[in-house]
Amino acid sequence: MTVTGVGAAAAETIAQITQVLYDEAELLDEGRLREWLDMVTDDVVYQVPVRIHKEQTGDSRVTGVQTDSYHLDENRTSLLMRVERIETGFAWAEEPPSRIRHMVSNVRVRHRDDGDLDVRSYVMVYRSRWDRPDYDIMTAERRDVFRDVDGAWKLARRLVVLDSTTVPMLNLSFLF
Repeated sequence: MTVTGVGAAAAETIAQITQVLYDEAELLDEGRLREWLDMVTDDVVYQVPVRIHKEQTGDSRVTGVQTDSYHLDENRTSLLMRVERIETGFAWAEEPPSRIRHMVSNVRVRHRDDGDLDVRSYVMVYRSRWDRPDYDIMTAERRDVFRDVDGAWKLARRLVVLDSTTVPMLNLSFLF
């Protein structure tokens, strides 16, 4: 984990952001989505771009992340609508609710010139449904921007770069 700068302030920022990510995972795992919404800014952008398989280009070994096509392209209004729909009990993809577990690791933090933080982390999401023995696992890198809002770090932007080029499940009814 790295933060621009050295000393206790840098270590404290890393600890704070890591705890925010762990708290977020707990809220998502427990289906406490309204509380999760309190952790995002009013102008949040939440995107999961489509990833395609293509030839390696230049020095980059990470290719195929689209900038104009998304599995999810959300803002605060659409995230609220998603939560409200789940709460109705008529979101059949989540009735009964999935059992979700977020594993967060490899947290890296960097200060931005505007005072926000660039935060990268890896996430593995495990989801099981009903009483079936099968389950879904997805891994990704999250490229986040966190902003200090009234003394609390809030998610202002999330770009979820999936490791796979296909979504190995019937729906993306959960959040990363």
